[in-house]
Amino acid sequence: MNSVHVHIPYRYLNTYLSVILDNGCNIELYVPASVLDNPPLTGLDKIKRALSNGITLTWHAPFMDLSPGGVDEKIRQITVDRIKQAVKESIPFNPRLIIIHPGYDDYRFNGEVDKWLKNSLKTWRDVLDNYPDANFAVENVFESRPDTMERLIKEMDSKRFGYCFDTGHFNVFSKVPLKEWLERMGQYISEVHLHDNHGEVDEHLGLGEGNFDFDALFKFLKSINKQPIFTLEAHSKKGVLKSIEYLKKFRI
Repeated sequence: MNSVHVHIPYRYLNTYLSVILDNGCNIELYVPASVLDNPPLTGLDKIKRALSNGITLTWHAPFMDLSPGGVDEKIRQITVDRIKQAVKESIPFNPRLIIIHPGYDDYRFNGEVDKWLKNSLKTWRDVLDNYPDANFAVENVFESRPDTMERLIKEMDSKRFGYCFDTGHFNVFSKVPLKEWLERMGQYISEVHLHDNHGEVDEHLGLGEGNFDFDALFKFLKSINKQPIFTLEAHSKKGVLKSIEYLKKFRI
């Protein structure tokens, strides 16, 4: 399970960190804006101890209310400042990746991808320029197709700016088949968020509890010789433990 991380929000460190570590998994830590604004972050001492024992870390940046490709320049700049704050806080932990949300959806931007892309590029180039040792992966959320993600990553043209494929978000929001997402985005994948649902609501179930085709996903990754970071995002202890067992058949 060396490549497997488990997503854990900061507020649940006391409740679930020991479960993650007892099962030999690594950590993806989500520190929301409300926590970043209220130091000291004493809970991070437990993360430091885990890292000293060989655990690795990925870091999920804040995303609520943020708009990296925002047309309103003041809103976009607030987003840049918030993301920089999160990245700065992550530096002492040397995360393998920092996961970010692109903030695009057809409804909010009325399909004006070019405007969103232009502003997104300003945001992420600013962040990468200020933190030259950090590595990022942008995660699909409300995207109905891979076009916008593909354009953003190609335009960024940086080995430090990859792709986090989220299985649950794909299953709810995509209007194109899994095969198309994988064939177009597979080369950029550096992390995969693993959780399940029934294709209607983002339920964050354990693997195998919904209808996402994990067999197809792992078969594809094997075919292109990809070994990304796998992060479990079930939102219950039962779901996480079931997911850990589920992955064993794929020899992850």
